[in-house]
Amino acid sequence: MPSPVRHLAASAIAFAALLAPQFAFAGGVHLESSGVMFDTAWSQRAETLMSDVNGAATFSLVNAVGYLRFPNQFNYFNDYEGQFQLTARSGYKVTGYSLSGGFRGDIHVGQSPNGTGGPGGANTSAGAMSRAHDALTGETLAQHGWSASDLRGNGDFTFNSGALERTGSFFVSFEGYAYGQASPAIWNGTDPTDPRNYDDFSRAEVGLRDPLLLTVYTQAVPEPHTYAMTLAGLALLAGVARRRKRSARAGVTP
Repeated sequence: MPSPVRHLAASAIAFAALLAPQFAFAGGVHLESSGVMFDTAWSQRAETLMSDVNGAATFSLVNAVGYLRFPNQFNYFNDYEGQFQLTARSGYKVTGYSLSGGFRGDIHVGQSPNGTGGPGGANTSAGAMSRAHDALTGETLAQHGWSASDLRGNGDFTFNSGALERTGSFFVSFEGYAYGQASPAIWNGTDPTDPRNYDDFSRAEVGLRDPLLLTVYTQAVPEPHTYAMTLAGLALLAGVARRRKRSARAGVTP
């Protein structure tokens, strides 16, 4: 089976052609929370702001799940790529983010009743990658990856950026793929009066379960005039304290 890296390289060329018929129906999306703005240049289905509480804004990225689901075929390779721009609102900074999701897989290999004939086969692989980079310099801020082969049940992932101090714009990208291949077991009947072939189908299912969740953490940043007022207030308090100290000393001097 080709490696996941080869899958991604091969699909990169076909990606634009795959999406071309849908570009006519697509558009950009702009969302605003209390501390951050979310933008995409292209989106087949609009992303949504799910919650915005205590400096944590969670966005639902709905498009990936549509591309990375089992398509009910014996052989398939599905992929998805999206990029999202995050911009701190005036008076705020982005302190970090997390991107989470989960795949689900199931495999059944067909078998003949007595082990005769051609055996069945089934295998799957899935992967998710994400990168964050500065909108102006291209500097990489965070990079993550996750992969699984022959997944049975759930496989969850969470990509945490770590501590960030971003008052400007930066991009978060996501790439994923889901690959499956299955072939049935085939054998001949033992009844000479009924010499037909029999088969037992194999199954190779893997795909993203639900929309991705992107949670962005923000913190209020004092405006420059607030800093100036704070410093002026501290200076005033320091002056008052010095005067009181001098007065106290003058009062106890013989």
